[in-house]
Amino acid sequence: MKETKKSRLIAAVTAVIDVIAAGLLWLLCSLPLVTLGAATTALYYTVVKCIRHERGSLMGSFFAAFRREFKISTLLWLIFLGVLLVLGADAWAIRLMTQDSGVFPIFSRILLLLPLMLFPWVFAFVSRFSNTVGGTLKYCAYLAMRHIGLTLAMAAELIAFGLVVYLMPQIAPLLPGVACLLLSLHIEPVFKAITAEMETQAEDDWYNE
Repeated sequence: MKETKKSRLIAAVTAVIDVIAAGLLWLLCSLPLVTLGAATTALYYTVVKCIRHERGSLMGSFFAAFRREFKISTLLWLIFLGVLLVLGADAWAIRLMTQDSGVFPIFSRILLLLPLMLFPWVFAFVSRFSNTVGGTLKYCAYLAMRHIGLTLAMAAELIAFGLVVYLMPQIAPLLPGVACLLLSLHIEPVFKAITAEMETQAEDDWYNE
């Protein structure tokens, strides 16, 4: 009994260390900013495969996914970044013109939430499925609307993590892996249902275990 408790404690501590390590890899690989999309895809893949399913090495899985999905992840991230810049500039201009009063400033800020709602679906999807840039955006928009409850919950969680980082920036390096793990709890059941409907067996057998 003591050995079992000790083994569980060691496993739990190891998992916590791996979650933090995966998040630190994400931070390191996101520093150029343009690579944030590829790093996010790699983080999700690593958290699901290595931490949740205990398959493969953490660094090996992270950098394999980073290289494999670099092109499409980067293109998608640049689209997100461009949309955010346009929406941000629009919100700022409306705020100046309206003196931050009326319905238009509120509406412009709500629009800023739309990319945040789509963000988790897109890079998680890229880590698992192959599609074009346009096909990925369309299908993930469909998933976001079909599972609107999950989408809103994930957006709220990301905002909450952002608030924690703002209030306690010293613990920011510890949070990316934790945030990704939490998001995966919402996304994985949806992805498992998708792969279960596929006629061909998934390339990664561990995924639906």
